[in-house]
Amino acid sequence: MSRRRAIRAAGLGAALVVPALLGAAALVARSGALGGATPSAGGAGDQPAPSSGDARDPASPAAPPPPLEVELAGCGAVLAGPACALPDDRAIRLWIKAPEGARVAVEAGATPIPLDGAPIQGGLLVRVPVPDGAAAVSVTAEQNGARAVVRLPLLPPLAAPALAQAEALRRQGRLDEAASALGGLASGQDPTLKALAIGKLARVDLARGRIPEAIARFEASIRAHRAAGRLSDEFLDRFALAYTLLYNGRRFAEARAALDPLAPLEASHPEGRALKPYYDALLSFESGDLRAALRQLDASAAAAERLGLRDHRRHVLQKRAEGLQLLGRPLEAQALLREAEASLPAGSPPCEQAALQNNLGWGALQVAWASASPGGALADAEAALEAALALYGGPCPRPAERANALTNLALAKLEAGQAARARALLGEARRTDPSPDPGVAMYWLDVEGRLALDGGDAAGALRRYERLARLAEASALAEGRYRAALGRGQALEALGQPDRAVAAYEAAEALRGELSLLAPLGEGRGAFLGRLEEGARRAVDLLLQRDPGRALAAARRSRALALAALRWVDRVASLDGEARARWEAALSAYRRERAALDEEGRDDWRLSSGELEAARAARAARGRSIRARFDEALLLVRRGEPAAAPAEAPRLGERELMLAFHPIRDGWAGFAVTRDGVAARRLPALDPAAPAATLAARLLGPFEAPLRAAGRLRVAAHGELERIDVHALPWDGAPLVARMPVVYGLDLPGGAAPGAGGAGAARGALVVADPQRDLPAARREADAVAAALEGQGRAVERLSGGVATHAAVASALERPGIALFHYAGHGFFGGIDGWDSGLPLAGGGQLAVSDILSLRRAPAQVVLSGCDTARTGAAPGARGLGLGLAQAFLVAGAGSVIAATRPVDDALAERMMVALVAAGQDDPGAQLREATLAALRATPSSDWASFRALVP
Repeated sequence: MSRRRAIRAAGLGAALVVPALLGAAALVARSGALGGATPSAGGAGDQPAPSSGDARDPASPAAPPPPLEVELAGCGAVLAGPACALPDDRAIRLWIKAPEGARVAVEAGATPIPLDGAPIQGGLLVRVPVPDGAAAVSVTAEQNGARAVVRLPLLPPLAAPALAQAEALRRQGRLDEAASALGGLASGQDPTLKALAIGKLARVDLARGRIPEAIARFEASIRAHRAAGRLSDEFLDRFALAYTLLYNGRRFAEARAALDPLAPLEASHPEGRALKPYYDALLSFESGDLRAALRQLDASAAAAERLGLRDHRRHVLQKRAEGLQLLGRPLEAQALLREAEASLPAGSPPCEQAALQNNLGWGALQVAWASASPGGALADAEAALEAALALYGGPCPRPAERANALTNLALAKLEAGQAARARALLGEARRTDPSPDPGVAMYWLDVEGRLALDGGDAAGALRRYERLARLAEASALAEGRYRAALGRGQALEALGQPDRAVAAYEAAEALRGELSLLAPLGEGRGAFLGRLEEGARRAVDLLLQRDPGRALAAARRSRALALAALRWVDRVASLDGEARARWEAALSAYRRERAALDEEGRDDWRLSSGELEAARAARAARGRSIRARFDEALLLVRRGEPAAAPAEAPRLGERELMLAFHPIRDGWAGFAVTRDGVAARRLPALDPAAPAATLAARLLGPFEAPLRAAGRLRVAAHGELERIDVHALPWDGAPLVARMPVVYGLDLPGGAAPGAGGAGAARGALVVADPQRDLPAARREADAVAAALEGQGRAVERLSGGVATHAAVASALERPGIALFHYAGHGFFGGIDGWDSGLPLAGGGQLAVSDILSLRRAPAQVVLSGCDTARTGAAPGARGLGLGLAQAFLVAGAGSVIAATRPVDDALAERMMVALVAAGQDDPGAQLREATLAALRATPSSDWASFRALVP
């Protein structure tokens, strides 16, 4: 039996599962209202007469009305009150949530509406056709003799044929005719038509590139909508105003000021409440807060699904794809864009088609940049961008968007080696939009710099990248600052100024450290950092022969960047009183909520399959929210720290050798480090899946002399080389581990966290055995380990089977006397960045990566005898150090972790762990060496190489 758990219960970080609805009379809800109206309890005359079986004591209090939540969408307009002005087809949508067992009814006027809608997020999305003469829609929920009622007043559709005709002209691109028709309406006496016409004239101004006029008209229309009580139209024009301010001058404060007044109106307009997080996300994206943007997009997508806003969900998918592109996940991003394309109805507005094609082209270009064989992706990019340009040059005349598409096509042509065509397209983009958004201008300068470098004009390239640096600084373009630093380094290198080039590359690497704050955990921080690794590669490459020690320091900083940022234990002491109090409160809240979340799972066995699915989905959503708040709390201890502090010299023992590897422009840099100094070698590119003999020749052969002199080896691999079992590579006719102990170092700054490892007199041990009670060998292993530890004079605390709950294990781990933690049970690796990995515990709980990172202290020694407990690197394109369970313990302060990089057989794990503790050595590398050699002698065909010893 394997120690990989076959089926993982949903919990922290599990995938979202929309719960199935059991039927119209079995809705699950929280209290809520339709358009801001509070559900009312039916009066005595409204309550159905109880049957004889419902008789209650007359003295007992009446049952409260059941909680009822109703959200509205699809109105032609929402007016103050709120009231719903019907659309032309007189059909609206209601999302209804009521308690399980409640009787729910919907009426439009006196007409009952069948509850045959779609189950969504635990509620029901119902289409309500409104008959003529209906003055209101009502929703009732009855339970235990009590009734809740939500009533929404209805108004007839707006009769404005002249306005509709003018809007049709605008959408057809006949701007002059549209402006003429709208001008007459805007000067009329009807306040509603006047407000609507002003807003549409603002959109005509936008299409003509008249930004100041558009802004002024939007501001006027917003005032007019507020005066007329047209809530939904105020939402739409505020969204348009914020968008205009944001993408025409990056006027962040004004864009925020346009959105903020909507907050008190959201309760009256659920559809506007669903759209607003999308525009908040646009602002977060442009201001560099990717973490907030992704959270806001997720909120908007969930609300859009709930209300049946298919068009809006398509827009959210496209923006979410942009976030994935920034995180270095282009294939996933392109899949979202293809999903958006598939959902685009035939006959959609030309501008929507053009925007989607431009996004598809940009996404394909991102795939090409990340691919070793970019030809197919480049062809896809060019086809999509040409399609976008055809639309922008015809039925959708938008100069700024056309310039954007031209810029993207120029980048595609440059990537394809067509420099002359790229230069021509760039010139056309400049003529099309003389005053571009800074984000577009950033790419113009970058393309011009690359063209200058390709043409041998390094001085011209340097001038352009210096201009880019000034633009990026003035416009708060984080990516632009990185591109400018990287481009300056390339130009200076071409000019024969290596020292200044290295300084520029190191500046780019420092910016990468700052930018890492933007990438939320669990969303691809490793791939994000890998996407921006070029500066580190070039710095290491340039320094390799000039200054090997400095090259090693650059490689080590780059390698540990992702994990070092998670280390909070040794930073808290430097926080001021207020910041420390906020951190402690955030940490306490996280731990309290995590414990409660796992505790809820203890009664899952009582639920039906449908109820179980819904409960797990709800916990999964809460778990993601809890995890996101912990990630945000980590920012409290990271702000203000140097982004890339100088790497201190590695702490090596007598006769200890460190082999470190880092990618460079072409191949790898290899370093052999001892107490006496650093030797560096340039290594060719290699395939981690190559035969072991080939890998040994490439990785170990260049360092034969220091290896023969060494008594202990520490491996500091990078990216894809992490997967190689260096200890199992052949050396002198036997595995390298037969020659010496081998450990794998994370190379974290400062080694083990101060005060976290239980040094000194601490001798206690915590042994957790088979929490899910399905691994007999794990139970035997725990018995043997506990007996051996007690024989060594250690005090052993055992948590086995159902006793090993989340609360019990988490509490025991932080006890000051615990210096050793031995876990024998299942393990699983999951999620981007490894963030969803965990150790399953009793009662459906788990010890998650975030739980480990939140430990106030960690045991000095950790043994994780389970599948995948040292595994990392699930995200394609991830570089640097990956995160897994073992790595999380080291980041939290453990001095060593012995764990498995892949699934392990139950019997093999038992045999190796018993031999491990019998070795009786303090050095984890020496311990594991004895256990590995014992397994190799006993069962040479077993996967004896699956366990590793890891150190900070």
